[in-house]
Amino acid sequence: MKLASYTIPALQRVNRTIAIPGRRRLGQLANRMHLLTYRLSAWLAEALPRLLDVVVAGSAILLLAPLLLVRALLARVQHGRVFDRRAMHGRGAASFDSLEFAGHYPGRRLAVLFNILKGELALAGPRARARDESRQDSGADMAVRHAVRPGMISPFSMRRRVGIAHDAEAETDSEFVYTQTAGGSVTLLLRALLGRLITGAAERPIPDTLRFFAVDMANTTMDETLTWLTGRARERERTLLAFVNPDCLNNAYVNPDYLRVLQQASRVLPDGIGVNVGCRIKGVAMRANLNGTDLFPRLCETLAATGQSIYLLGAQPGRAAATAQAMQEKFPQLRVAGTRHGYFDATEDAAVIQDINASGADILLVAMGAPRQELWLAQHQDALTVPVRMGVGGLFDYYSGSIPRAPLWLREIGLEWVWRLLQEPGRMWKRYLIGNPLYLYRVWHECSGQRKASRLARQPRSLPGNVFSRMHNRITAASRRSLWRHAARVTDVMKRLIDVAVSGTMLLLLLPLFVLVALAIRLESPGSVFFRQVRVGCLGRTFAMWKFRSMYIDAEERKVALGALNEMQGGVIFKLKQDPRITRVGRIIRRFSIDELPQLWNVFKGDMSLVGPRPALPIEVSQYSLDDRGRLEAKPGITCTWQVTGRSDIPFNEQVLLDIEYINRQSVRNDLKLLVKTVPAVISGRGAY
Repeated sequence: MKLASYTIPALQRVNRTIAIPGRRRLGQLANRMHLLTYRLSAWLAEALPRLLDVVVAGSAILLLAPLLLVRALLARVQHGRVFDRRAMHGRGAASFDSLEFAGHYPGRRLAVLFNILKGELALAGPRARARDESRQDSGADMAVRHAVRPGMISPFSMRRRVGIAHDAEAETDSEFVYTQTAGGSVTLLLRALLGRLITGAAERPIPDTLRFFAVDMANTTMDETLTWLTGRARERERTLLAFVNPDCLNNAYVNPDYLRVLQQASRVLPDGIGVNVGCRIKGVAMRANLNGTDLFPRLCETLAATGQSIYLLGAQPGRAAATAQAMQEKFPQLRVAGTRHGYFDATEDAAVIQDINASGADILLVAMGAPRQELWLAQHQDALTVPVRMGVGGLFDYYSGSIPRAPLWLREIGLEWVWRLLQEPGRMWKRYLIGNPLYLYRVWHECSGQRKASRLARQPRSLPGNVFSRMHNRITAASRRSLWRHAARVTDVMKRLIDVAVSGTMLLLLLPLFVLVALAIRLESPGSVFFRQVRVGCLGRTFAMWKFRSMYIDAEERKVALGALNEMQGGVIFKLKQDPRITRVGRIIRRFSIDELPQLWNVFKGDMSLVGPRPALPIEVSQYSLDDRGRLEAKPGITCTWQVTGRSDIPFNEQVLLDIEYINRQSVRNDLKLLVKTVPAVISGRGAY
């Protein structure tokens, strides 16, 4: 036993000694394999983006060859040269000439495709910099930027276009360089394209003030705003800061108290892609999208450095405290003077204000939602001693972790509002699906009025009876006719855009309801779930209209026997309050107009509109008088005037008059009003049978 206990460890040591050279060789082989794998991945990371650049640029040059040739000839004839050249620094600080076609004609920037094909530029990458600009870069920034080819599209310029380029350009470039992939370059190009479609590609003037609906907004940057805020807090100057998005502007349009508060605020900041699109309609540019969600962490970082404190008021219980904790974990030097939830009534205002004042905070953030938060701050402006106050909406919901914020790629293309709509469709549908088109229409209407007033101010006054006066009147009349036709076309386009956006979104959101209704219909009675019927549309064109089947499958055959019991005056339309052909499920879905929901597909296809006269059956149209046929002059809709005022209780001749009145006064604004009125009409169920 002693020998065994002694010899076994000795033999193990010998075996380990003998195995060392073999293990070393295996380790060296593994290291070589790791090195080979690393070099292969590095080569692929370099080759794939370059291959993408060559394929895309080469294909574009081939497809656009006629246009490029015409543009080159035009430049040569007009300016004696084909290209304008700019000396730039590229990869490895190598110099190259960035090409543009000579002359300020369309297609000037297409010449950059030749730089991409030559390998001097990439499709996506940091912005190409002039030699003088490169000399101003620090050593670290220069090393990062020159590690890859500069890009035709840069991530920083893409974010700046939609107003969210709040970080330094060098930081954004570093993020791109260290995470660059061929797939990332493709998605960057797609995001840039979508961003340009929303905000426009043309350069526009950048005023210091943006004005919408009598509300003046400071057109400034994030850094300047932070400097201004901390300065006002340090000097103890009473300050009210407000953020406004399209929903806020819609509220200010109809709420004079809220409008007055915004007009008297120390500063109002533009918030959201909607304001950016509004600026595009007005022909100006917005410097930055200064929303409270992006400003808040930067403000906390600044306050942590300056030693100033904040007080968080609002949101559901616990969310303000969770937000404060999250910010203090990120910025340990941040001083939070206090927190309190926003679920209190007017009787507790005095206690809340006393707690805020006793905290000694320098900046107060109120998250009650607009316009309540601004109205509350204005009401108690004399009682509050905190110098800087601002309303921040649902900011605490994000930073407390209660509601996730939209991913960066969605924000980069200006579609954060879609994320919010998908998160809370029941609360947000009216704000986005109705409020956004209404806001755009109001901006367009405001711009049209301003342009008209400007034209009238420039027109010279002519003496009556003068030949020039008569000519001026004819020109004015012709321009008014042209303006009317243009406005009608714009209304048609906006109406179609609203139809597609609302119907497409509702079809997705209501898919679970469609499944439940389909199951209920099929369980009660045999036959198809959907009912397809030929209806007459605009100008007598027929189309197939879809509904949920609410009757037994032999309903059309039984209609003949029930013809004498028709309760609808006029005899054109057949209606019975206690129609025996309707199933039990059918009565429920008819009561709440659920049977009409499949017509959203007709709206999406373009056969129908959300708002318009109801489509009639061919047999009903055959009985129309000449006056009745006036209701066929517009695209049929799911709802209209008589659907929100009485539905089937209204006699047929009055329905016709209401439809013709709608057609003669058709506008986007009127459509939005009817859509809003449809909701209570459906819930009440009046006239639905």
